[in-house]
Amino acid sequence: MKHVGHFIAGELLPADDGSQILNPASGKPTAIAAIATPAEVDRAVAAARAAFPSWSAQGLQNRATVMLELRGALQKARDELVDIVVAELGKTLADAGAEVDRAIEVLGQLASVGSWYGGAFSPGVSRGVDAMEVRFPIGVVAAISPFNFPVLIPVVQSAMALACGNTVVLKPSERDPSATLRLAEILSSAGLPKGVLNVVLGGKAIVDRLVDHPDVVGISFVGSTPVAKAIRIAGVSRNKRVQAFGGGKNHMVVLPDADLDLAADAAVSAAYGAAGQRCMAVSVVVAVGIGDALVQKIRDRLAKLRTGDPAEPATEVGPLITADSRDRIASYLASAASQGACVVADGRDVATKGEGWFLGPSLVDHVRLGMAVHSDELFGPVLSVVRAASYQDAVAIIAGHPLGNGAAIFTNDGGLARRFVDEVEAGQIGINVPIPFPVFFHNFAGWKDSAFTETKLFGPGAIAFHTRTKTVSARWPDANPPKVDLAFPTSN
Repeated sequence: MKHVGHFIAGELLPADDGSQILNPASGKPTAIAAIATPAEVDRAVAAARAAFPSWSAQGLQNRATVMLELRGALQKARDELVDIVVAELGKTLADAGAEVDRAIEVLGQLASVGSWYGGAFSPGVSRGVDAMEVRFPIGVVAAISPFNFPVLIPVVQSAMALACGNTVVLKPSERDPSATLRLAEILSSAGLPKGVLNVVLGGKAIVDRLVDHPDVVGISFVGSTPVAKAIRIAGVSRNKRVQAFGGGKNHMVVLPDADLDLAADAAVSAAYGAAGQRCMAVSVVVAVGIGDALVQKIRDRLAKLRTGDPAEPATEVGPLITADSRDRIASYLASAASQGACVVADGRDVATKGEGWFLGPSLVDHVRLGMAVHSDELFGPVLSVVRAASYQDAVAIIAGHPLGNGAAIFTNDGGLARRFVDEVEAGQIGINVPIPFPVFFHNFAGWKDSAFTETKLFGPGAIAFHTRTKTVSARWPDANPPKVDLAFPTSN
């Protein structure tokens, strides 16, 4: 059986023992993943700290150029990474391919970091005195990633940190770490210096050690809301920078004037992709006055979806990450039915080959506020329909939920869409767009209990997390005498 180790200071460390990695489509073990000891975590942090002075001194333009080289390396390894994601996470081929493609896109967009990076400059604030803000990298950043995007989110977390001159210790999910580990190998082979990016495997004890480590200056976490909140509190109490991103319960409002076919297609696409295991998935449709017609259109589309082996090209919905996840989500369907909701499509009845952790696309109508199926983040292929009498009621439903990653509205009324942007309480807004996950050069972060941070996961707002500034006031004597130099100026 394959053994998956750590990646420290440019070297892959063997794993003699550890935890099993299971294939969600079969339930069978595929590999053994190492569990880092405190000494191995310390070694990874020491490698990152040792690499920091030379990497931070590379200069912004040189680091941006490295991002392009890493992008090329990731493109060449695309199919290999897709296969790993399908085998360990259970994403379909199409979805895994889209994840890797988005990670490649991130690295390309990072080459423009220089256009976001600059600080303020104020000439002549006093006679002969100029003032400016100068950015500096913060040091070693610990990036803690979730299971559901084992390529994209580690790239997002590490790429901005690296481009700004920091070094990184990555801790992927212990459930599917192989893609993240392979990613580190690929980037190192493409020219990333030793120690700049390190990967350690394990669970909560590893996270606790990274949060507590005196040489870790910044912590970037993506995962569940309770853990995000705990990491934020623990990190800030140690005077570390922390950005911690939690879950989402994303609502999609459909108004009576909307194109219902467009809305139904969008709801199905956004709710059931990746078997619903996305923090930006649409998990609640708020139907304003058109519930019966919209539910029927969604139900018709669900009947055509194919659930099964994610390695088969025709599969559209794969398994959940663990048997516990499947059973937990199935219990929500039972609870909703007992509380008076109508389970229109019941994924517990799905028939698939093999012994994997499958739950078919499920649709629950007449969901009322206070039901667990609406209150909790399920993280599975379940779409709830809440019926509302008016636009105002729909906005109030969203405002009443503690999570606020994203929200969408489907309408042809530009005035109401504009009001929705102003009034709804969520960090990402879609207008006739079901998953408003922005391109990398725009900011991403949720509101309310979806994010415990004042900074952004990516985009220009992430610069504030990954750098610190000095404000310089300067008065200079006359300039030095000029000299002739015919060489073309460079950034070196």
